[in-house]
Amino acid sequence: MKRLIAPLVALLVFTFALSTIHNKFLLNDYRSTTSTSQVDIVIKDGETGTQIAQKLEKAGVIKASKVFYKVAINDKRSNSISPGIHEVDIKISARSALDQLLDPKRNRGLFGFIEGLRKAEILDLLDKSKLASGKLSPAVKPDALYKTSNLEGFLFPAQYSFSPGTVIDDAVNQMVQRFNLAAKETKVDLGYKGFSPLELVTIASIIQAEGDPQDFTKIAQVIYNRLKIGMPLQMNTTIEYAANLRGKIRLPYKELEVNSKYNTYKYRGLPPGPIGNPGQAALNASVNPESGDWLYFITVKPQDTRFTKSYDQFNIWADEFRKNEKAGLFK
Repeated sequence: MKRLIAPLVALLVFTFALSTIHNKFLLNDYRSTTSTSQVDIVIKDGETGTQIAQKLEKAGVIKASKVFYKVAINDKRSNSISPGIHEVDIKISARSALDQLLDPKRNRGLFGFIEGLRKAEILDLLDKSKLASGKLSPAVKPDALYKTSNLEGFLFPAQYSFSPGTVIDDAVNQMVQRFNLAAKETKVDLGYKGFSPLELVTIASIIQAEGDPQDFTKIAQVIYNRLKIGMPLQMNTTIEYAANLRGKIRLPYKELEVNSKYNTYKYRGLPPGPIGNPGQAALNASVNPESGDWLYFITVKPQDTRFTKSYDQFNIWADEFRKNEKAGLFK
């Protein structure tokens, strides 16, 4: 029995030593998937997988860059790693590092905004994000076919990824180029029934501001119906734009007299340009209005917008709206 114990002990000692050497010197990947410590990894436009892997190793995120590179090259998701400032845990596996680089919540270089925001609001958000540097130049403007230098309406609402230190002209130009893609997809850039591309963007911006997506095509038809018979558009959202107001359910009468071409109570036809930056659905609705003879619409309560040709019916619904407003349904 003693003859067996000695070799067995020796074998155990050898196995333990071999395991220790393997784990310490040969295992090129951490086992942990998360840690309590993080580090910022700056990813710039055009950086290769090798460069990213080397940054991760140098920052202590992964043990060996070659392991991350091997993981990334065999995972199609790695093509979606965005520029920006990524907050990544240290001493984690290469696979976990890739997952964290793909997590948008960990990327402080992402910038996005919702449909309907105005140019000034978007530029203010961009400035506060600290992602872009410099001052916007007049060189950044819409495509020549729109015959305007005003960027209002041409900053497409989406999520963008900016490298730290991105020049503001480049950042804004990405938004304009993304708009051009949406305009081409919806065929807004081709015009529609005698309306120019700029007029269609203006209509889309009003549609975006006036209602919910499920009503966009009907609102578009109301606009076209009013324009056809020479009826003033009388859209409160155009006055809000002129007066730099936001979210007023009911406008004071004095605002209805504001002396601006954007006052569609005072001036017939379309305002001179967009009143905000519409999204894809509103752009699409501007060239695909739903057939109908409606001239009026009113949101009686949240998610309940009604359309009619009758002014008398409109007034009945307006009374219902006032009751719901008084009851606090719009708070």
